[in-house]
Amino acid sequence: MQNKNNCYPKAVWYIFGNELCERFSFYGLKTTLVLFFTIIQKYDQDTSTIIFHIFMVFSYMSPLFGAIIADSYWGKYRTIFILSLVHAMGNILVAITSLVTSVSLHFQRLFTIIGLLLTSVGAGGIKPCVAAFGGDQFVLPDQEDRLQMFFSIFYFAINLGSLLSSAITPELRKSVQCFGKDSCFPLAFGVPAILMVISIVLFVSAKNLYKIIKPTSSIITTSIGCIFHALKKKITTSSDEAKRKDWLEYTDDRYNAQEISDLRSALAVMYLYIPLPMFFALFDQQGSRWILQGTLMNGKIDFLNWIIKPDQIHLINPLFVLIFIPLFNAAVYPLLYKIGINTALRKIILGGIFAALSFVCAAVVQYTIIGENFAIPSNVGQLRIYNSFDCNVTISGSLAGNFSIDKLDVLHINYSSIVVNETDVLSINLHPTCELKMSTLKQHVFIDKGKVSSYLITSENNVDIELKHLNELKKLKSGNPNFRILRDNFSGQNIALRSTDNKLSEISIQLSTNQDQNYELPVGAYDIYLDNEPILQNVEFLPVSINDLLFHHHFNHTNAKLITLEKGRYIHILWQVPQMIVVTIAEVMFVVTLLEFSFTQAPLSMKSFFSAVNLCTIAVGNLLIIFISKIASFENQGHEFLFYAVLMVLDMILLMVMSTKYKYKCINTQ
Repeated sequence: MQNKNNCYPKAVWYIFGNELCERFSFYGLKTTLVLFFTIIQKYDQDTSTIIFHIFMVFSYMSPLFGAIIADSYWGKYRTIFILSLVHAMGNILVAITSLVTSVSLHFQRLFTIIGLLLTSVGAGGIKPCVAAFGGDQFVLPDQEDRLQMFFSIFYFAINLGSLLSSAITPELRKSVQCFGKDSCFPLAFGVPAILMVISIVLFVSAKNLYKIIKPTSSIITTSIGCIFHALKKKITTSSDEAKRKDWLEYTDDRYNAQEISDLRSALAVMYLYIPLPMFFALFDQQGSRWILQGTLMNGKIDFLNWIIKPDQIHLINPLFVLIFIPLFNAAVYPLLYKIGINTALRKIILGGIFAALSFVCAAVVQYTIIGENFAIPSNVGQLRIYNSFDCNVTISGSLAGNFSIDKLDVLHINYSSIVVNETDVLSINLHPTCELKMSTLKQHVFIDKGKVSSYLITSENNVDIELKHLNELKKLKSGNPNFRILRDNFSGQNIALRSTDNKLSEISIQLSTNQDQNYELPVGAYDIYLDNEPILQNVEFLPVSINDLLFHHHFNHTNAKLITLEKGRYIHILWQVPQMIVVTIAEVMFVVTLLEFSFTQAPLSMKSFFSAVNLCTIAVGNLLIIFISKIASFENQGHEFLFYAVLMVLDMILLMVMSTKYKYKCINTQ
C-alpha cells in the first residue's frame, strides 16, 4: 500500500469497479420494479407504486443499520462483503421469481417482495460504508488532493452506473423476448444480479491491497445514548438543582464536553433536516409515477426505427447530472451569488422550488394526455342506450320522441330543462330479423339532472327483451384505457386481447354473468379473440379512453363492435424531457449542495452519521408518498402532481423560516 506520497492507491480502482456494478444492479432493479409489479398486480398502479416506495423506504432506512454495525461491530470491509451477499441473494431471488410464472400470482408477489427486502437491506446497508471505506485508503493530509479526486470519481461512478442501467435495462426488458412472452423481465433482473456477483468478486479480489481499520465505539450509538440519558436526567432531576445551559448539559456526569458539544452542533443541523424529506417525496416519483406516465405516451422514433421505453427516458437524469455539476460550479453559481443566493441553504431552497416546478411540468403533460373531460350542462340529463342485438331497434319515449339504434351501436338522448330524477317511459321494438319471441318492451327509465344514465338492450336466453341499467364508466386516474364488455346473457367464454406489435402479449378475460365489469388495459393496439376466434382486428386503445365492446353471439356466429366514448391524446414521450431537465437542476442544487452542507456543518466525529441521516431523509420522503397516496384521493393524476408541487413550495417556505437564525460553522475536517 502506497501511503506517504501522492500515488493513487490501487485498491480504490477495485472500489470504483465494485460501486459501478453495484449501482447498475440497484438502479436496474429499481427502474424495472414498478413495471413488473404493475403486471403481476394486474395493472393496479396504486399498489405497484406503494410497493416501489416501500422498497425505497427500506433501502434508505437500512444505511443507519449498516453504519452502526460497520462502526461498532464488523468494520467497513466485513459489512460491505456480508451485506453485498445479501444484496446479491435478493437480486437473484427477484430474477428467479420473474422467471417462474407457473406458480400463482400470490406466490410470485410474495417471493418478489422477499427478494426486494433482501436487496433493500443489502444495498442500503452498504451505502454509507463504501465511500467511507474508499476514503480510509488515503493518508491525510499527504493525499488530500487525491481524496477529493476519489470522491469526484466515486460520484461519477454512481451516476455512470445509473446512466448505463437506465439505457440498457429497459432494452433487456422490452426488446428481448423470452419464455413465450413479449418482454423479458428475467433478463432485465438477471443481468443486474450477475453484475452484483461481479461487484463482490471485484471487491474481494483486492483484499490484500486494502487498509482495513478495525471498528471502534460508534458515534451513532453514543449520540443516541447521550440523548436518552439527557432526557431521563431532565425529567427526573428535582427543581432544587441549578438550571443547566440546555437539556444536553444534564449528561455531563457520563459524557465529556466534546461529545456534548458535537451532539449539540449535530442537532442544530438535523433540525433543518425536518422539511427535507418532502423533496425526496417528489424526486423519487421519477421511478414510479413518472414511469407510469410514460406508459401512456408514444415512444416511437421513426427515423431510427426504435421505441423509447417509459423507463428509458430517465437516463436523461444521470446524463445531465454529469453535465450540470461542472456547469453550475463554473457559471451558474457565480451568477446566483451576485443576486444573493450565496449560501448552501439558499441554494437548497431554490433547488426545492425547481422540484416543485418539475411537478408543474408533469401536471401539464398529464393534463395534455387526459384531454378535455366530457360534460353535459347542469340543466340537461342524458340517456345513453346500447343495442347489443345484431339488428336495428326503434325507441319511442313519452318525453323524448322517436329514435332508431343501429345494430351494435349506442344512442344518446338529451333531456333539456329536466327536474331531478325525471322519468320517461320507453317503448322498445326490435326489427323482425332479431327473431325473438318477444320483440317489444315498455319500461320506465330515470334521467338525472347533469348526469348520464346508461342502459343496455339485451335478451334473456334469446327469448325476451331486457333493458339493464349500467354503471357509468369514468376515465381512470392512472390514464390507462377503461374497458367494458357488453353482450348477451351468456358466460363461460374467454376474451383474449393480443398485442398487434407482438402476438406473444395477451390479456385474457374470462366472461362471467356480470355484464357491467370494467377492466384496466395498457395503451396499445390489439386483436380481439373470442375463444381463439378473431372478432375484431387492430383495435387501438388510446390513453384515458373509455371503451365498450359490444358483441352479439347467436348460433356460433359473433358480431362485434368497439365503441370509444372518450379518449385522451397520445403525445410523444419526449414531452417528458422538460420535467426531467428541471428535476435534474433541482437535484444538483438540492442533493449535491445538501451533501456539501452536511459534510461541512457536521462535527468531525459525526461525518458518517450524517451520511446515514441524509439517506434516511430519502426513506422518510418515500414514506410521505405512501401516506399521501392513502389519505388523499385524486380522480386525476395531474391534480396529484399539482398537489405535490404546492406542498413542496410550502415546505421550502418553512425551511426558509427555520434557516433564518442558523449560524454557519467553520469546522476542521482533518
